[in-house]
Amino acid sequence: MLTKLYVSTKMKWDQYVKNEKGAQALEWIALGMLVLAIMGAIAATMKGDSTMGTAVKNQLVKMINSLSGD
Repeated sequence: MLTKLYVSTKMKWDQYVKNEKGAQALEWIALGMLVLAIMGAIAATMKGDSTMGTAVKNQLVKMINSLSGD
């Protein structure tokens, strides 16, 4: 009787502990926020912001050029 109760409780507990859907959703949200932050910095460059926007733009240009081998 006690073994049966332990097994059923353990199975229910493992079902909740091994559920990773919430963690995966948080990862996608964080990735989306990063993309939005980069897009916001680029948009700020387009509007004439010469401080942060230009720095981000220059770094993105450097990264893209390093990928192409220039």
